[in-house]
Amino acid sequence: MEGVIATNTSTDLSSLGADWPDAQRGGLSGAPLHSLSLGVIRQMRSALGPEFPIIGVGGIVSADHALGTLSAGANLVQIYTGFAYRGYGLVKEILDAIPPPQA
Repeated sequence: MEGVIATNTSTDLSSLGADWPDAQRGGLSGAPLHSLSLGVIRQMRSALGPEFPIIGVGGIVSADHALGTLSAGANLVQIYTGFAYRGYGLVKEILDAIPPPQA
């Protein structure tokens, strides 16, 4: 294995504050997933060590979310729902917020 993608859609709907009937259950994605994703990324970073590549996914809908995902231990971020709602403007916002590499 060369790396891992963490996370994606969750079936844990508890962050929505309601008990959903089985007929209405599905996968949770987008912003409500972000805090759950950060926890998983932190756990994976701790278990896999500092050099193992992690792609952080889940609820990245702003530059702050992307920076939080990187701070949690991801090497890269993947956006999907955020991109669907915000388009290329989100990509530019994230790129503008990432500090330049230190020499």
